[in-house]
Amino acid sequence: MNFYTVKYSEYLADLCKLELKYLFNHLNDDKYFFSELLISPSRSPFIKERLTIIYEGNSLDSIAEQILSDKLAAENFRVTYIKVEDETEDYPERLQSTRELGLVIKGEADVRNPQVTFGVTSVNGKWYFGNYEKNDYSWHHHDNKPHTYSNSLNFRVARALVNIGVGPDTGQTMIDPCCGIGTVVIEALSMGIQAKGYEINQFVANNAQRNLTFFNYPDSITANDMHVMPEHFDVSIVDIPYGLYQQTTAAEQQAIIKTARRISGRMILVSFDNMDDMIREAGFTLTDKVQVPKGKFVRYINVCG
Repeated sequence: MNFYTVKYSEYLADLCKLELKYLFNHLNDDKYFFSELLISPSRSPFIKERLTIIYEGNSLDSIAEQILSDKLAAENFRVTYIKVEDETEDYPERLQSTRELGLVIKGEADVRNPQVTFGVTSVNGKWYFGNYEKNDYSWHHHDNKPHTYSNSLNFRVARALVNIGVGPDTGQTMIDPCCGIGTVVIEALSMGIQAKGYEINQFVANNAQRNLTFFNYPDSITANDMHVMPEHFDVSIVDIPYGLYQQTTAAEQQAIIKTARRISGRMILVSFDNMDDMIREAGFTLTDKVQVPKGKFVRYINVCG
């Protein structure tokens, strides 16, 4: 069993909950949860940390007794406390808990440069101890891509969309058929997902390819019209063009959604308007919808199967 904590800005609260639904089938509003699934915290823009539970008990002493009984040993280790909302433990008690457990683990502690990190937490009157991993946030450097545009998806939002699209299975294939500068493709490739992008504008496609090269990702961007795409993918992520730089008609938007139906089993559609009728006309079923504010606008995130 694994224990996760999450953190999000209020304007991304609904997006976080949607991501956790498709990654873990986690369906409540708590900022912590238990799951049998072992997923790296660094996959998500919202997960802070994960505790893979080794021991659980009704008291800290019970945890210490289990460590002693099993003669748990590690070199250059650290014990960190995982703070959850609404807990009753104050800081001195949390600090004392890490010290007490550190004393019963065989081996030398190294709080500055640990090779092994253990975690301990208290939730609803029970104590949990195990291997600890935190989100390394290495994907933050994607915000420094050399080419970007004001209407591009935020890299945090793009990362969440990829997770909503493929769920826990990174073996899924993904296409962004209107990929722009490649933000979604970059996030997918960073997770080891087989992802491709199509971009009809040659200038924009060239910049997207330069972005991938900048991060040492394989060139997965094709400068071409999505409607001629011969391949089929498990999921498409479509940030529908809405005519910021050139007019995009409703008929063109409908054609994009219909092609997404042809080339993918599922679709995550990002739009500035309600497109329920277009989604249904293309043969998709709308299974979830949330809103994500962007400045004065609101983007709709539509999950379609």
